[in-house]
Amino acid sequence: MRLTIQLACKVVAGTGFLLLATFGPGACTYVPFDAPRNEVEPERPSLHSNVSHRIDRDVARAGGRSGFIPLLDGNDALGARLSMIEAAEQRIDIQSFLIKPDKAGSLVSLALLDAAERGVAVRLLVDDVFSTASDEQLALLASSPRIDVRLFNPLSRRSPAAMNYMLDFGRVNRRMHNKAFIVDRSMAIVGGRNIADEYFRIDTETEFSDFDVFVAGPVVSEIDEAFELYWNDRWSVPVKALTRRGDGAAPAEVKRALEIHAETAAAGIYQHAVGSSYLERIRSGRVAAKFGHAYAVTDDPSKLKVPVRDGERLLAEMLFGQIATARSQVTILTPYFVPEDWGADLLIDAARRGVRVRVVTNSLAATNHPYVHGGYMRHRKDLLAAGVELYEVRADAPEVLGAAPPGEGEHLTMHTKLAIIDDRTSFIGSLNFDPRSIKLNSEFGVFVDSREIASAFLREIDEDLRKYTFKLRLEPDGGLLWVYQNRDRPEVFAQEPGAGLVRKATARLTAFLPVEGQL
Repeated sequence: MRLTIQLACKVVAGTGFLLLATFGPGACTYVPFDAPRNEVEPERPSLHSNVSHRIDRDVARAGGRSGFIPLLDGNDALGARLSMIEAAEQRIDIQSFLIKPDKAGSLVSLALLDAAERGVAVRLLVDDVFSTASDEQLALLASSPRIDVRLFNPLSRRSPAAMNYMLDFGRVNRRMHNKAFIVDRSMAIVGGRNIADEYFRIDTETEFSDFDVFVAGPVVSEIDEAFELYWNDRWSVPVKALTRRGDGAAPAEVKRALEIHAETAAAGIYQHAVGSSYLERIRSGRVAAKFGHAYAVTDDPSKLKVPVRDGERLLAEMLFGQIATARSQVTILTPYFVPEDWGADLLIDAARRGVRVRVVTNSLAATNHPYVHGGYMRHRKDLLAAGVELYEVRADAPEVLGAAPPGEGEHLTMHTKLAIIDDRTSFIGSLNFDPRSIKLNSEFGVFVDSREIASAFLREIDEDLRKYTFKLRLEPDGGLLWVYQNRDRPEVFAQEPGAGLVRKATARLTAFLPVEGQL
């Protein structure tokens, strides 16, 4: 419902009919931005935990470099998070674009409650708009004396969501898209995953192909500093300030609902996650971290509080500066690719310099936001004509590859945000290559300088492109072809493969309307 409202407001704003200027500041909806804040502290504060001691010892041998272990599989990514929570001794800091009250959200929430009972301080910062966990469910977590939950830039609880968008569009349209998962200020997970079933391959018809990395070493302190920047911002409002006694279900009912989800999952999902063979290989040392010098980059919260034209796009400009000076190759994985004219020119210029440029994004059938695809479609031919290689994820690839039974309709959607520049620089983070991430939202990511890590990522991507994507081809007559090459005889499609009429109409509508800057 919120997505429908948001898109409707985008379209209205883009066509000039949203008369927000009619409403003065007094009409804006109320949010308690100045509500009192209390800081949670661990039961037994210490500069170092046992975990941090072990990590510091390993990192010291790496000469100041940080260690990285990829988490490609959703089950492994969930198991890594739950294992980190169980290992925590001092503090857990989580920043997420959304959290849902599903099985994954319930498992994480109850693990956080258990950690707090052990004396661990827990801080959870979540953007408000797309989170479906209710205020009461989040307030249940915050009822623990060692757990603090804050919502970033929340909608007013005194007005319906649609009223917030109508009267305060300039504020509520700007979102915190950052993601970080930090334990004892010594280890972290960064990447594209939020906290919901679809990101961890739990009971969902859509398989979200996502990516993040486990990180240990000096860069974790920078990741933690980025978290603190948002945690201490005025727009981070304690969830307790947004709830009123008597609203919604009783706390006991909410907790029981969480437990039911977790109990349903515990016999299978929890054990399968924390006991995954990949995590066992990591624990035994059979999967070793790869090391590289790394630095974290975050947009400042102030980006969200000024007109779009004045916002400082620190993370995007850092990444695009790397692309502009690339010498050999650029590979970008982004679920939503809306380059606008300037972004298309950036990639075209690189290709004309002799740089191999590859962009991997979702096909119209694969994307979970068909309206965003409209902002990408009009750039395809120009990019291909300049030599940029375009790949689109095949939605039915699991069935084609035999990983899903025929006719079950398992749907593949890519959510990975990853870029590799030349043979040594890798970017892992929350940034999509679209105007919303670049201009409207705040984003976070880590840059890694390591030939070993970049080469490993590129090898994995090269293998996956053949299995999971169409390669687009521009014909002499200006037509587009989608070519799938993972068979003895390539399959060739002359129209958006697998996309139905509604998806095609949605994409064409947004391609026609002047809303590209909102996508």
